[in-house]
Amino acid sequence: MSEQYQKEIEEILEKAGEAPIAPVERQPRPGLWRLLRQYFRQSMGKRGWSISPGRVMLTAISLLLAALVLRMFMPVVVVPLALAGLILFFVAYGMFFVPGRKGPEKKWRGQLIEEPCQNALTTLWGRFRRRLKK
Repeated sequence: MSEQYQKEIEEILEKAGEAPIAPVERQPRPGLWRLLRQYFRQSMGKRGWSISPGRVMLTAISLLLAALVLRMFMPVVVVPLALAGLILFFVAYGMFFVPGRKGPEKKWRGQLIEEPCQNALTTLWGRFRRRLKK
């Protein structure tokens, strides 16, 4: 039935002077591995390999889980893996409390803009005034 409609539409378009419509070909759906590779490339593409506390924590947890699983098969490997996992875990925990980079400097017409709320927090008088306002 759809072929009949397709032929009629092509005839009408030929009479009107239009070019016939090419049939639409469907592309096969990508497989699971192809989707995973594509997702991995997109997530790592722009930033590269940056070290964040979350990634270090994830690595530490994976090392601890690997030590737990390998405990039955290779007991010699367990101690270094578990030790490395614990050290990375504490490093990642400490990284959460380290202040990150400051954003770009705010400039207007080539001059640096200082935010008044930052200046008020840094001085003793500003802290005192802020407490009085509460």
